[in-house]
Amino acid sequence: MQEDVKKEILNTHILKEDFSKYKLLSPLLEIHDSPKSIYIKSKDKKALENILNKNIDGVDYKILTIVGSRKNSAYGREALEYLLKNLAGKNIIIVSGLALGIDSLAHNNALKNDLLTISIPGSGLGTKVIYPSANINLSEQIINNNGILLSEFEEEMKSQLYFFPARNRIMAAISDAVLIVEAGEKSGTLITARLAMEYGKNVGVIPNNIFAEGSLGSNELIKSGASPVTKVEDILEMLNISLDGQGLLDLDFNKESDREKLKNILDQMSDNERKILEKIIQSGSIEKDILLQDLEKEYSLNYTDALVSLMSLEINGFVKEELGEIRIVK
Repeated sequence: MQEDVKKEILNTHILKEDFSKYKLLSPLLEIHDSPKSIYIKSKDKKALENILNKNIDGVDYKILTIVGSRKNSAYGREALEYLLKNLAGKNIIIVSGLALGIDSLAHNNALKNDLLTISIPGSGLGTKVIYPSANINLSEQIINNNGILLSEFEEEMKSQLYFFPARNRIMAAISDAVLIVEAGEKSGTLITARLAMEYGKNVGVIPNNIFAEGSLGSNELIKSGASPVTKVEDILEMLNISLDGQGLLDLDFNKESDREKLKNILDQMSDNERKILEKIIQSGSIEKDILLQDLEKEYSLNYTDALVSLMSLEINGFVKEELGEIRIVK
């Protein structure tokens, strides 16, 4: 990692061979056409390390990428404001692309609610080339509030049309979940959503008016398997953050207190529910058909009984089915 300080801003260049050292960047190694290097602007070394490690003062943070239309509606603005206001205080870092419309609203509302934010513009990070130029002041606010600017393009590289779909793969890859606010039928936002699905990320969409042109793409994504997001709890589920801030997958079973929490949860379940939940915890996520087959082989649990118990776990908010896979949500 090569560093130099210029005009009180920390400029950092990280080569692909070093991505694995950082929790934020390591997912980039798993995608097709991984960036050769990443350029970052930050306030100082501490702000940079916090975000690269997705950890602040010993607390792990989740990455929520938010994208949407450049010509957002009043509804899109209000929905986003409402959701981010209710995410205030959560261990979440907001990622977006610095574009006009929903991207700008995502960054601004993150700052307003004291949420860290990462901007990934479709250009280099130099003041003379950052795109759009109308958001230069916003980019400075992001840095001054301990966020970062990130790009695979060199400092003075001007924006080009193909840079935008290219940067979308980075936003999708580094995320833990992606939220689509508004997207038209041929919106570039759909690229981010499709890539996120391909990378195995949870994708949520704010449902919208079926007659609104700016929501045609959004509503199609829901039909394709993305999760409808109507309240902040839906976002926390996508990020595997429970209302008290800790999910089942975040429990440290080496700690007696966490083992006790799990025991109390399991004690409230039927024998079949316990077997199913333990199986899903071991797998992290598992295809529904494979899960039901394994339960029959290992426990002689017939299809109907297993399905009823699985539905009970889903109704009570412990697991969720998404794109044919079952995963823990809290």
